[in-house]
Amino acid sequence: MDHQLVRSAKDIGIALRRRRRTRNLTQAELAQRAGLRQSTVSQVENGLETVKLSTIIELMRVLDLEIQLQPRSKSTPQDIEDLF
Repeated sequence: MDHQLVRSAKDIGIALRRRRRTRNLTQAELAQRAGLRQSTVSQVENGLETVKLSTIIELMRVLDLEIQLQPRSKSTPQDIEDLF
């Protein structure tokens, strides 16, 4: 999986949805593996900003993802998408 620029709850949701789909998992299957409700997975994927960070981290664990922090660049997520 390529690196993905994430700057908002919506961006995180999009990234997690893409990864879930590449793993051929339904929201219900992902939720079960993470010990969550399907509705929680839906909320994360839809960019709900009140979701706990620990919930996002658990979903990332199940999807075999990690966060790497770096200084903010001047480009936007759309700029990155346009490169590909």
